[in-house]
Amino acid sequence: MANQSLVRHINERRLLGILRVSGPVSRAELARRLSLTRASITGMIDDLLARGMVSERAREDSPERRDVGRPGIDIALEPKGAYFFGVEIGVGVLRFALLDLAAGVAETDEMPFDRGLAPEQVVGLVADKLASLVLYRDSIRAMGMTVPGLVRRDGHVINLPILGWKDVELGALIAARIDLPCHVENNANAAAFGHIYSDPRPHHGVVVYLKIGTGCGGAVIIDDKLLRGGNGLGTEFGHLRIAADGPLCSCGQRGCMETFVNLKALQRYATNRDVDEAATDPQLPAQVAAGLAKGDPDAERAVTTLAGHLTEGLVDITNIFDPDEVVLGGAMLPVLDAVVERVAGPLRRRMVPGMSLPLLTVSRIGAFECAIGAAALAHHEEFDLSNLDLRT
Repeated sequence: MANQSLVRHINERRLLGILRVSGPVSRAELARRLSLTRASITGMIDDLLARGMVSERAREDSPERRDVGRPGIDIALEPKGAYFFGVEIGVGVLRFALLDLAAGVAETDEMPFDRGLAPEQVVGLVADKLASLVLYRDSIRAMGMTVPGLVRRDGHVINLPILGWKDVELGALIAARIDLPCHVENNANAAAFGHIYSDPRPHHGVVVYLKIGTGCGGAVIIDDKLLRGGNGLGTEFGHLRIAADGPLCSCGQRGCMETFVNLKALQRYATNRDVDEAATDPQLPAQVAAGLAKGDPDAERAVTTLAGHLTEGLVDITNIFDPDEVVLGGAMLPVLDAVVERVAGPLRRRMVPGMSLPLLTVSRIGAFECAIGAAALAHHEEFDLSNLDLRT
């Protein structure tokens, strides 16, 4: 990219970022923030207006234009100017989300699929879904996809035991079927990023996210950026060893937090008997939450036991990362408020003395958190300055 074009591209991303975070802004203020001349900012805005990515909006109160008797004009992000497609490959379910240019959710949908399908067949289902979005087809700029397994930065799925996938070049399979930039990510990383990105304000500090459902995935965000590790495989908190023994984990080890803090474990605690993963009831968290409200002792035992095991892992995570916030999300959502209530006290007592208790919160994005997070990552990759290659 020639230097002049690169500078314009950078300024365009900066301008769109300002509008997403700040809302409508005047031309003069944009020129000031970007350190551009009036002519330069006018040319850039005129180009974005022509491409449908921004719009003009009259201000009701405009002191600087009041003397000429007409309202001032702000520049606003045009949500319909671009869309970003997010896909979650879950356990027998595909979830889809479409975000607009303002990172608002335009559509969501889901469909079941046979867990025995080959990866290329699943990608085919995704391609078919994308082709069906005829109202948005020409405006979709990029896509993101998540899987509940180990994913390298280049989109190579190392291991996805829940679906039986191993060493799958998922990024290459997508590129062969879909002509869009695609960013493949671990599902917990995507859910965590979606949680942060849904609030346009800059976030400073450390946020730890735990996605608790069929498994227990983890993610860390530092100053708005995912901590991925050297090969993109870091923060696998579900495989922290919190016991000397325990159920056999999908990783081949015993004692992993994931086997004590997931749907199958909650059912084990609620019924006092082990169950096969296929027999795990996805409605169990809602049923346990209803039981808690009625004072059911089995529900109380189940939540208290799960919270105790979660605390074991959070003690190590908190002592290592000193997070400002710990967010819980995933399919356990109906019981997570009760879990937080039971974790806070024991965690405070067992942290390194002098450390501050992180804010413990529950994600409210819901069932589409991974698909929304995947689309948010695509939005971020296309418009954030940190993703530009500025090497000459």
